[in-house]
Amino acid sequence: MRAGSYTAIITPFTQTAVDYDGLAQLIDFQIKNGITGILAVGTTGESPTLTWDEHHRVIQEVAENSKNHCLCIAGTGSNNTDEALAATGQAIGAGVDAVLLVDPYYNGPSSLEIRKEYVEPVAKAFPSIDIIPYVIPGRTGAQLLPEDLAMLAGICPNVRTVKEATGNLENMSARPGMTD
Repeated sequence: MRAGSYTAIITPFTQTAVDYDGLAQLIDFQIKNGITGILAVGTTGESPTLTWDEHHRVIQEVAENSKNHCLCIAGTGSNNTDEALAATGQAIGAGVDAVLLVDPYYNGPSSLEIRKEYVEPVAKAFPSIDIIPYVIPGRTGAQLLPEDLAMLAGICPNVRTVKEATGNLENMSARPGMTD
């Protein structure tokens, strides 16, 4: 991923549906103000409230409108590996530059399970795109630990960035396998 500023964009709604015109205006505003990248349908983007069809269309709209202007990252995580694989494939087909995989929520998997049974299969299925694990235990009840993240980076060259939201400075600064 390129250094810079990335916006986890909201998904605007009318009274009853996704406001795609409003979404286009938000994307245009971000681009005009020099954003490096836009994240579509992360947790800020109301992903839990969207149907999968809406989810895919929002990603499509952001990818199309940001192309040649800034990077597009798509939230494709789920608590189901097969859904994450399908959503990632859809997002890649839409032309995104990277995907964000939130730790599987509700199921309470261990860090080992998140690494081996969730992030690694997605990263291996799509080796040409950056896979960004999203560690946010306050929302998911699960957490990919720094040790497993380091193992992933060694196994999957397309896992080289993390969105870290533990709020724990020791966790954020951990350097597994590194000596001081």
